[in-house]
Amino acid sequence: MRTEYARLLGLQSLLGLQGAIVIIGTIITYVIVTPPAAKSFAYGSLVSLIGALYLAWRLKQGERQLDVDAGQVLRNAYKTVIERFVWAALMLGLGFKLLELTPLWLLAGFVVGQAAWLLVPVWIRLRTQNDD
Repeated sequence: MRTEYARLLGLQSLLGLQGAIVIIGTIITYVIVTPPAAKSFAYGSLVSLIGALYLAWRLKQGERQLDVDAGQVLRNAYKTVIERFVWAALMLGLGFKLLELTPLWLLAGFVVGQAAWLLVPVWIRLRTQNDD
């Protein structure tokens, strides 16, 4: 039960933190830099956020499967990683070439969005320690 709480808290925290990063980062970039840079930052952050939403969706799908062996779980994990990587590469490529967004700010938004993955475990640990 404790692990389930921590996992659910972690997923909600991750998505909430990434959503906050998209909004706050875009506003800061808009005010300090330029509107085109803010658009690029928002796009990169959204690519990261949608990747996390996809991962959460695949996690829920995996929980619904019954009677799966280790091989099938491993295949699903590989499939998820490959799909997420290809999707992110395609979306970033689309932003670079077709939408002609500013590459520096697009990558900055993506990297800052991905950095949420580093902050959430610390947040969960602090939160679960304070609940004791």
